[in-house]
Amino acid sequence: MAKPDYTSIFVVDDDHFFSRTLIHTLEGRNFKNISFFQTGEECIAELNQRPEIILLDQFFADGQKTGLEVMKIIREKSPASKVIFLTAYDSQKLAQDAMALGSYDYLVKNEATMEKVKNLLRRIGFEKQIQQENLMLRRSRRIILLSVIFLLLAIAGILYLVLN
Repeated sequence: MAKPDYTSIFVVDDDHFFSRTLIHTLEGRNFKNISFFQTGEECIAELNQRPEIILLDQFFADGQKTGLEVMKIIREKSPASKVIFLTAYDSQKLAQDAMALGSYDYLVKNEATMEKVKNLLRRIGFEKQIQQENLMLRRSRRIILLSVIFLLLAIAGILYLVLN
């Protein structure tokens, strides 16, 4: 059995059938920390949870914020969150606007969407792992450098004592 993945994921979509299918797919991939919101406003209210990934629709019911409007607020309140637009609206202009706001990707809902989402989440996981390994390498490099400096200082101190 695959190891549970506690990556914090927000699913923000008013299409219940699509959302339930998406959440079921994510749970099948052992994601354990999934939150569902029917509107952008509900998502915004919970950004203090600092989700790592937000799967965001563009269009909601009349009077609700659009995905792009929500994206602007996400960038202000949770800039580290990776936002993936998932929309039925196939528009190059919308895709460009989403990417210009810092969207991680833009997917049009179709029969291949679930597989594309799984691939994107896998890629995000690999990127996260590489970032963590790079951080550990930088820390290790600092420790080694400091150890060498202290060793050289110790040798210099010993030589000073021996020669005097």
